[in-house]
Amino acid sequence: MEWINYIQGLGVLFLILSALPLVSYLYSRFQKKSIQSSQIKILEIKPIAYKAQLMLIEIEGRKLLIGLSDKGFSYLGEFKSDS
Repeated sequence: MEWINYIQGLGVLFLILSALPLVSYLYSRFQKKSIQSSQIKILEIKPIAYKAQLMLIEIEGRKLLIGLSDKGFSYLGEFKSDS
């Protein structure tokens, strides 16, 4: 009888461990959808130095160029759309 309990315990443990990758996959898909639905979008990031980069972001249809360094953020300008 002890072996049956042991095998049942291993079966439950196996089911729990096999469900973890599925739960992780579903969680990551949910997180990506919630990030994409936000009003702030990072369109592109270009590194320009060791601790400095340019970020092109879009907020409510406006495209803004932001500088990021170890000192902080800097507003560099806005792109106007010709259309």
